[in-house]
Amino acid sequence: MFGKGRNTKDGESGAVTVFLILILAVMFGFIAVFIDYARIAALHVQTERLTHAAVRSVMSAYDPALQQEYGLFAYGEGGGEQIMVKVLNDSARRTARAETLPLLNMKLDSSSLQMERELGKYATFNEQIREEMKYKAPVDFTFEVLEKLKPLSQNMKEASHTVDLLKRLQKLYDRREGKLDDMLEKQRKAGVYMEEVRKRITKQRGAYMPNQYIWDPLEVVADIAAQYKHYVHVYEDNKKSVDDVKIMQMEKYARRARTALDRLQQVMVKAGEEHDKLLVEAQDPLNEARQINEEMRKVIAQYKQRAANAGYDEISAAPTPSGGGYNADQAVGSARQKAEDLLIPDNEFEQWAAEIEKQRTAINTANNRITSMMRTLSFYTDPFLNADMLKQEVASTLKEIDKYLNAYAWTGPANVLDGEARTMDTRRGPDKERKKMEKEAKNKLKQAYRIIEVLSKGKQSAEQFREVEQYYNESILFNQSTTSPSISADLSYDTYDAAGSSMDSMDGLYEAASNLLTQLGDEFYQNEYALSYFHHVDFSRFGSLTGSGGKVGNAAQILGDQLEVNNQEVEYILYGFHNPTGNLASAYGEIFAMRLAIRTMEGLVKNSSKGNPLVVLAAALLYGVEKAIEDMVMLAQKGDVPLSDFLKFRMTYKDHLRLFLMLHSNNERKMSRMLALIRLNTDVNPAERRTYVKGEVKNGMRLWFLPGVMKMLGAASQEGESIKGSVYYVTKTAHFSY
Repeated sequence: MFGKGRNTKDGESGAVTVFLILILAVMFGFIAVFIDYARIAALHVQTERLTHAAVRSVMSAYDPALQQEYGLFAYGEGGGEQIMVKVLNDSARRTARAETLPLLNMKLDSSSLQMERELGKYATFNEQIREEMKYKAPVDFTFEVLEKLKPLSQNMKEASHTVDLLKRLQKLYDRREGKLDDMLEKQRKAGVYMEEVRKRITKQRGAYMPNQYIWDPLEVVADIAAQYKHYVHVYEDNKKSVDDVKIMQMEKYARRARTALDRLQQVMVKAGEEHDKLLVEAQDPLNEARQINEEMRKVIAQYKQRAANAGYDEISAAPTPSGGGYNADQAVGSARQKAEDLLIPDNEFEQWAAEIEKQRTAINTANNRITSMMRTLSFYTDPFLNADMLKQEVASTLKEIDKYLNAYAWTGPANVLDGEARTMDTRRGPDKERKKMEKEAKNKLKQAYRIIEVLSKGKQSAEQFREVEQYYNESILFNQSTTSPSISADLSYDTYDAAGSSMDSMDGLYEAASNLLTQLGDEFYQNEYALSYFHHVDFSRFGSLTGSGGKVGNAAQILGDQLEVNNQEVEYILYGFHNPTGNLASAYGEIFAMRLAIRTMEGLVKNSSKGNPLVVLAAALLYGVEKAIEDMVMLAQKGDVPLSDFLKFRMTYKDHLRLFLMLHSNNERKMSRMLALIRLNTDVNPAERRTYVKGEVKNGMRLWFLPGVMKMLGAASQEGESIKGSVYYVTKTAHFSY
């Protein structure tokens, strides 16, 4: 009985024990899983930190030359994998400590490193430039570009408009006047043919015809009438007493009279044909002159409706530290307002056309009179004519001819063509002064171009330029881009074309600046980067070049080391010539063109009182060329020039380069040139230096409790996690970019 009770109690105690054991086991299992979960979480954190640290350590080995000289970051030489492995191994090594329990016991399983994004790629290079210049460039743009361009904006807008219009009108005006001169010249040539006809009638200027003997020379038609009275006398004598000598003399008279009339007929026919031909030809230049005049009228009308470059207005309205807006000086565009004074009224063209018809009518009247005279004189052997009547016939014919010649051939107050020429000269009165100024401006323009010509001829290539050209071509090929022609100095020896080109450049400059107002694009940062990190030529060396005599050798001697690529890097980036002088010639030419545009604008103001718009333009161009030459000398001697006589700002050589970099938009070529220079100066090929790394680390940790349960519960279900046996593996990736 007692034994039975004891067994029951033992059984209950055992069940409780088993139950407690089961409870404890379950609790221990949960706790074990949570412990491993905690260890796994710690492993994740530690591996990720270690991966980032390893990648940062790798990228800390950037190339010092690129960073110090150009503010760029790219991984240097050597294997990044070795740095990464060393960092990982050093971090995973445990410090020997007594009585410690290694909770993680993490072991490095594997690591990998992948480097990408070469600095020589446009996108990478451009990104680093943007990062380097993002604070400095906008400030420089505001102070160095907007602050200086804004005050000139409206005046330059008016000047560009005025020069463009008057330049076109000047060429049309000269063509039109040339056509009118051609018309008069053909009319004059037509009149000269009547002189040839008159010479076959009489050799003397007047109409006086003394009596002659039939044995006297008979060369012209008037001699027939002068000898006719003697012919009748000989004829009557011969009837009374036949004489062979008299018969021979009468026959000779008749023969020579016939010859004189035939010659007159031949000359008159030829003169008539040529006269008609020339008058028809005179009508052609008159019609062309009229068409040109209408073209001038259309050009003026078009320019009244022309939408000027909006860039000027946007720059004028842009906020700047100096504030305020600037209105255009009314005198700048005053010459344009008088453009219609250059037109010829339609009634004058009608008068010229009518005068051509009058000339045709006048010669027809004279020819009819000559024909009538010849018909009468053809009876030169008829003894029953009146000798005085024949003389009167010749005299009246000469009178009609002289009337024509006085009007269209002989100089005098009655000459119609001279009167037309005087009318034209009155209208062209200012042309003499204008052409004198044009000639002087052209000569001075040649003087200004002499330095550019000297530099442009210096095409010799130095070793460094050949090397940088190779690097440039490799950069273009590496980026799968295309090359483009270098920007050469545009030298127009026509003063009007030179001024027009300079104004077009100013239009482009303001347009480019206005575009930057709305969006500070990549090229904006590239331009400022080029000016900040690359060298430009010492422009003061150009001061002595003006006395070089135009010899290339002298230019090379005076400029010296400025012909080396490392002293003209900005110019090379801008223009792209792979020779020592091409970039300098282009820079000099563009500065001169800019100075010409600004000074021409001033000239329009200072010569606005001259009245005739073409004279105003010619005077403005002469002033512009003279002042631009002075500016180039001042820039070389003093280092800066006034932006304009109307403004206090001064422009350095670097300021001009900044504007030209903005004007010439070819950013891919600019970047390749910068990369080529970086490679030349540092012996580092940007195409081989990477700026982005992707590191991957795989760490393992032995699980303490129930690896199978952990796997069953999904502890290794995420990407980058796995369990092999009792070891849990985690893989972490880190990215780093300069």
